[in-house]
Amino acid sequence: MLLILLLNVVLIVLGYFAWKCSYWQRHGVQGPRGWPVVGNMWSFITGQQHYGDVYQQIYNDYPQLPYIGIYRLFGEPAILLRSTEMLKEVMIRNFHHFQDNVLWVNPKRDPVVSCNPFIAKGEKWRVMRSELVPIFTPNKVKSSFPHIENVCRKLMAHVKENMNTNCFEAKDLFSKYTLDVIASSAYGLDGETFSNTNSDFTTLVEHLFLPNPYSLLDSIVLLFSPTLGNLIKYTYFPKNVAIWLQSIIMNILSLRLDKAETGGANKTEHSDFIQWLIENKRKQNEPVDKATIVGHCSTFLLEGFETSSSLMAFALYQYAINPLEQQKVLNEIDEVLKRYDGKLCYEALQEMSYLEASLYETLRLHAPMMALLKHCTKSFELPPQHKGGQSFRVPEGMVCIVPVKAVHYDSDIYPEPLSFQPERFMGDKDKRPPCTFLGFGEGPRMCPGGRFGLAQSKAGIVSMLSKYSVHVADKAQGKPLKMAATTFLTAAENGIWIKFKERE
Repeated sequence: MLLILLLNVVLIVLGYFAWKCSYWQRHGVQGPRGWPVVGNMWSFITGQQHYGDVYQQIYNDYPQLPYIGIYRLFGEPAILLRSTEMLKEVMIRNFHHFQDNVLWVNPKRDPVVSCNPFIAKGEKWRVMRSELVPIFTPNKVKSSFPHIENVCRKLMAHVKENMNTNCFEAKDLFSKYTLDVIASSAYGLDGETFSNTNSDFTTLVEHLFLPNPYSLLDSIVLLFSPTLGNLIKYTYFPKNVAIWLQSIIMNILSLRLDKAETGGANKTEHSDFIQWLIENKRKQNEPVDKATIVGHCSTFLLEGFETSSSLMAFALYQYAINPLEQQKVLNEIDEVLKRYDGKLCYEALQEMSYLEASLYETLRLHAPMMALLKHCTKSFELPPQHKGGQSFRVPEGMVCIVPVKAVHYDSDIYPEPLSFQPERFMGDKDKRPPCTFLGFGEGPRMCPGGRFGLAQSKAGIVSMLSKYSVHVADKAQGKPLKMAATTFLTAAENGIWIKFKERE
């Protein structure tokens, strides 16, 4: 009797999932067949393919469709956007129907990161973003440059000191650099990432996003299942890191706000992100909310160091395997620095158009996130997939997938998409078709700190390449770069190993 009962339960469960995986067929939307529980994500859940590669494969399989009906994990129906017109509809023209990003973080367990404008949902993201935008204007980024320049000197000293081994893991090297830049420019602190192997920034933060045995679980929780996250009490920001960050930022705020109240501090005494956040609140006659500033400081830390360090590491790898392109970058650096008497400065970086184009091309090949997920917050009608077909009304709560890697590797948009060609990004950025480059996102939720990220990346690269050329390290010769399949951010599975040679 028990066996019959169990068999009935199994049949009911399988029947439910089979019915769930007929969603698109029932709604007349074309797409790949989905399987119970795993949907179209079998190769992802088994660690064979990155989720971005799964979406890219489906994207390539349906070249004639403007969008595709697919199934994510647990048989969840979702829309994979394909044409640039559909991308524009969701990310720009009808953004108010899709304003939330999908990154499942519980604000009660992760209060610090709930202020992150990429993660925040509802109207909160708009408030949080509006507070950050004023500190990333060109003038503010220029004002931050002394912090960046100081850390560039530390980077150069570190490389020179370790030239006897001359085998650097690029992500590790540039994580130290960007962490130190953020510690200085955001918090007014010395991160000691090059001088102290036991510094808090190094031991607590540097390896947060690197591939680890739990990367696949992290990706599933963040991108697919808030229920699983609640079950295992997942936190995006490790508790010990959150406590540490809250402690140091609250201490900084107490010192500055207490001094200001007693007339003991001049507002020009500090020139960093925290101080600018304080000053902006005072200009608007609004109270300084310490908890919100701590939240913004987590955004500076996590996004300021991770995406820029990855960009720098991948860029130097591309230079190493594309010596002709590297030489063009070196020539431009030499030419521009000569006009500025060899001095690294913000103005000089603005004249390095080929260097900037090479960073955009690096982001095209190695975007930080291989796909962006938009949550439908207000029902929206998509046009028919085919002429004469029926339209589809996207229900509230459905996920629309922006397949970043697939778009960036589309040969109709970027001929010879696997080759490194910075020339693609030379010329007027405003004339570039919208939604064809998604390295910083697109639309109202584009990355607000992109300008600063490029500045710190360019400065570090110029410092290095003004003295050295970069090459693939001996231990990595003949070994193609392998991408991790389980991380939610783009990462090299076995590191990016490079070496430097002094330029004549």
